[in-house]
Amino acid sequence: MRLEGKIALITGGGTGIGLATVRAFCKEGAKTLLFGRRKDRLESAVQELGPQAQAITGDMTCNDDLDHLTQTALNMHGRIDILVNNAGIFTGAPLHEMEEEQWNQSIDLNLSSVFRLTQRVLKPMMTQKSGNFINISSILGMIAVPQVAAYNSSKGALIQFSRSIAMEYGAYGIRSNAICPGLIETEMTEDLMTDKELMATWAKDYPIGRFGKPEDVANACLYLASDESSFVTGAVLPVDGGFTAH
Repeated sequence: MRLEGKIALITGGGTGIGLATVRAFCKEGAKTLLFGRRKDRLESAVQELGPQAQAITGDMTCNDDLDHLTQTALNMHGRIDILVNNAGIFTGAPLHEMEEEQWNQSIDLNLSSVFRLTQRVLKPMMTQKSGNFINISSILGMIAVPQVAAYNSSKGALIQFSRSIAMEYGAYGIRSNAICPGLIETEMTEDLMTDKELMATWAKDYPIGRFGKPEDVANACLYLASDESSFVTGAVLPVDGGFTAH
């Protein structure tokens, strides 16, 4: 199995891309800690996946919860091999009407909380001389669309943050890569996708002829988490059905 013996943390692990990634990692032998705010969803995932998975409830924006997550992993397993920074929020408003609170919320969850958790995980990875960060950005970190300036900005900054880790910590055997999904069919996007006319218009920009599934992103995470990508770091991988090939 491709992740036999690996210890992985996955934020936002109870639904969508996070849950699909948990399933893929557990299937390939990783012991996986799911982190998120929705206790019921996390426990449901653990019930499905069995002893390979453990749920830890917490808030990405709470330092005490991040301390608890990191320390629990180290107490249980003595190491952390993989961190998938997946938790995030998508909100929109015209920039000239956006409340500062909305801007701060997007930056805090999509970027600053990733910094705080990464900083905690880096220290044991530096000691063990190995580690792997997979940061879930977005195609909107590569291109921009109107009325989601905070999201565009947070995801673009996350790409540079991911590259910065690769440059600064490669000598410790630590890799860092960013994945940029296109439109993925998850709970986060289900309200948007009820607009059939809009979806028909957007679908024309996807050369592969469909929107993504969580498993499409999970498979990319699995590749970057495995030794098959041992020479891949500082990369930005669009998983977008060809959207950014325009």
